[in-house]
Amino acid sequence: MPLPPLFNPSNDMALAANLRQYSPPKRIQQMEADLAALAQLWTDGPWGWSLATKRRYQQMGVSAELLPSDEWLAEVRRLSSREFACRYLHDLLRKLDDGRLLGHAMAYHTELDGMGEGVQIYKSPWSSSGRGVFTSAHLTEEQVRTRLEGFLRTQGAYVSDRYYADKTLDFALEFWVHADHRVEFLGYSVFHTEGSGAYGYNLVSSQEQLRALIDFDPALLARLIEYHQGHLGQTAYHGPVGIDLLRTSQSLHPVVEINFRMNMGILAILLYNMYGANATVQLTPLRPGGFEARIAAGRLEIVYAG
Repeated sequence: MPLPPLFNPSNDMALAANLRQYSPPKRIQQMEADLAALAQLWTDGPWGWSLATKRRYQQMGVSAELLPSDEWLAEVRRLSSREFACRYLHDLLRKLDDGRLLGHAMAYHTELDGMGEGVQIYKSPWSSSGRGVFTSAHLTEEQVRTRLEGFLRTQGAYVSDRYYADKTLDFALEFWVHADHRVEFLGYSVFHTEGSGAYGYNLVSSQEQLRALIDFDPALLARLIEYHQGHLGQTAYHGPVGIDLLRTSQSLHPVVEINFRMNMGILAILLYNMYGANATVQLTPLRPGGFEARIAAGRLEIVYAG
């Protein structure tokens, strides 16, 4: 019996809190309520898993036999941390050993020892959609230090990486890890982020058009996909996974983020299969003073209609 679908993008924040009774900020609660209809686009389960997600299902009366164990949820939390992403990235860089791959500067810190040279991007261990992410551009050293001390105080660590001002594209590789550890490649997604790292939109387009936009050595992309299929299936996790990349004119950063949950890229693939390219569709009800999801001329957007 499938679980009722649930749109809970606050789940990354719930993972950071690691509490069964977690309440996101009121604005995030409003977003989840306003966009609840998005959950009807997939067939089973939540946007993301945490102790708080399990409790929500329990409150909905879902049978305990259908819900994951606390031990499995603890593993999802570990995998969802950027500490895991850092280790995964550096293992990949060692094993693939291709001079076009970036990311060697990405590091996980448990002390205030990673200020770095030049413009850096800093991230808390658990966050999403640009929350818990900032760059050192236009900040004083003291302002950077204060923010990093906040990450250390609330989450015990932070990640630093070079800020790639020469980035030409953000994209992702989307997968589904099955319960038998088989890893299915769902396709590519291409998305836009603001300079701060906040999510902008995903393109709703064909795989052929997305590959043309990515425009990078298909042999290297195939090696990356094969690598992920060989390694994601070694975890206890099953469900959707998105791995974010960025490209510059000559290089790829192969693991900017790993999202062990549903994500906007997979949603964009599903929506292309439903509506095709260049569509304009209102996905959730119009919400004056609230949040709306829509496809606007082939762009999947979440907007606040203030």
